[in-house]
Formats: sequence, C-alpha cells, structure tokens
Amino acid sequence: MKAKNNSKPDNPSDISQTSHVLFGSMMKESLIPVNLEVESNYEVGKAPPKLDVLIIRRTGPRWSNAQLEFLPDGIRQTPCKHVILELKYTESVNQVAVFQTMGYLGSYVQLKSLKVENVCAFLICSKKPQKSVLEQIGFVATEIEGVYQPRDNRLMPIQLISLNELSNAPYNLWIKLFSSKITQRFDVLNHIMTLDFNQFSRGLIIVFIKIIKFWKIIGETTMKRIHKKIVYDTDDLTDEDIAIFFALFKIKPEMAIRQFKPEEIVALFKPEDVVSQLKPEDRLRGLKPEDVVSQLKPEDRLRGLKPEDVVSQLKPEDRLRGLKPEDVVTQLKPEDRLKGLDPEIIEAYLKKIREQ
Repeated sequence: MKAKNNSKPDNPSDISQTSHVLFGSMMKESLIPVNLEVESNYEVGKAPPKLDVLIIRRTGPRWSNAQLEFLPDGIRQTPCKHVILELKYTESVNQVAVFQTMGYLGSYVQLKSLKVENVCAFLICSKKPQKSVLEQIGFVATEIEGVYQPRDNRLMPIQLISLNELSNAPYNLWIKLFSSKITQRFDVLNHIMTLDFNQFSRGLIIVFIKIIKFWKIIGETTMKRIHKKIVYDTDDLTDEDIAIFFALFKIKPEMAIRQFKPEEIVALFKPEDVVSQLKPEDRLRGLKPEDVVSQLKPEDRLRGLKPEDVVSQLKPEDRLRGLKPEDVVTQLKPEDRLKGLDPEIIEAYLKKIREQ
C-alpha cells in the first residue's frame, strides 16, 4: 500500500476533501462492524447536490456496548437513531455553518419522513471555537468536556463537538485523530499505543495508516518526528514509514500474513520481519533459479554440493580457467597427456630430451 504520489495538496479544498474521505472511512470501518449503518455523501434526491456529511443510523432502541466503544462524547449520549455529522477540518465554525447544518438536518428529515426528535446533527470542529464565536452562534458548554449545545431551543437538534477539548477516553481517541493540534494527536497516539491492535479489523488499521500518512503529506508533521515523540528518541531510521508503523501498531508479522494483502504487509513491516515467519520453500516459491543464485556468494552457491556435481555442469574451458598447466597435467595419466597429440610432436619432444 505504498503511496504512489506523496505530493502536497495544492489548496485547502483538497485537504478538506481528503480529510472528509478519511473521516468517513474511519467511521465506517469502526462502526459498520458493530451493526451501525454509516453513509457518506448522502444524496438529497435523485440528482445533485449531495449532502457533504456522514449519516449514522441505529436500528436498536439504544447504543450497544460494542457501539459505545467507538462513539465519542456527545454522540454516545444522544437518544437519536439518526445522527448527522459534519466535519470542519480546515474551516472555522460560524453562523453560516450552523445554518448550513440546520438545512442538512431539515432536508434529511423531510426526505426520510422522520420525526424531528429522532434526528440530530453534530458539527465536528477540528479547531477549538473561540469564546466570541460561541457567543455569536449562541452555543454554550455542556457538562461534557468538548461538547456544546445551543441556547435557543429551536437549534437543539444541533450540537457542537470540539475535538481538541474532548477527553482521552478510549471511545474519543479515533475521532480525535482529526483534531487540529499536533500535540493533541501525539497524545492520542500515545493512548492508542496501549490498545491491542490485533483485535481491530484490517480496514480500520489501514485507514489509521492513511491518516498518519495524510499528516505527513500535508506537511503537518514527519514520520521521524512521530517516531521520536511516540516510540523512543532516535535519529537512526533506515525506513521511517515502516519503522513507525511497526512500532506503533505492535502487530505481529504472522498475524499480518493471515489478515493482510501482500501489498498492505509491505506498508506495515520490514521485509526481514515478514520473511522470518516463512518457511524456506515459501520464500523461494515463484522465484526463478537465476533470481536466487544471483543473490548468493560463490561459496554459498557451492555449499553442500559434491565436486563432481559442480564440474559436471561446467564446460571444459570453464573447468580449466585459472589453473596452471602443471596443476592440470599432474592429474592426468601418461596416456591421457599424450592422447590427441601428433606423433611428430611427440617424437620431436623425445629427441630434445635425448639430446639434453
């Protein structure tokens, strides 16, 4: 799953769009497995426009314990069966955003023919709203840290969640990956490291990886900085991406081999971590002989072979290459030395010997 293009997005709208995609993917991968319906880019009608929001639908009378493990503060306390989420990642919250969310809520209620009390909406703010802004839009703090509600009862179906202010309770960690402060994200990553990633789905882990890579792509941090802050202080990194993923997720290679696709394993582990879990015959499967022997030293190629097995594969000129004439002839019988020689050459040699 190596990114083919790690270029920085050209403008804030690109960053906002990517963040919405990742946010939707994260919510889907965490909530759909616990029997919640999650839908992004909700269509208002048969033709555009679409609602640039996330819809969570519950079929049961209340949130289950499994669902509550992934639902953040504000959402987990609501009795509504239909929840609309609008993420503000690059934008600040203002009066227009509140009116826009109110419009989304009204369109959805009308489209689905629902009672207003069964639907609520949340403005998810990456940036902490300033007090002056909260006063302007008429929102006040609730008893839940990071959750705000309107003073006007007519706006009660809408609440505001400030990601930078949410607690680090386990159920808040996933959504806080989209907070604006990098120090907050480091704090979240420290807490996430205490979780057992072997219990999470392949899809959720992959989205987690993509979120961290997104931070790197948009220039908000580097893998090296994450590694130093979260794992241990070192400047000796040969492959930053793989090193940080392996250290953060604590996923065993043998588990990854069972659950991940080959290209996804490459994004999680060093090659030696993967091959160390494979049998020799599995490592070599599909490789051509020349691909294998080209990686071996000459002495390693010959190890375990009988001399006759080696020389039988060589041409005569290759066997003799590098040998001195005396090294060759001393291994031959007299009749083998003379075989093939012209009798005149033999006679001339003998005559020379006699004369001496």
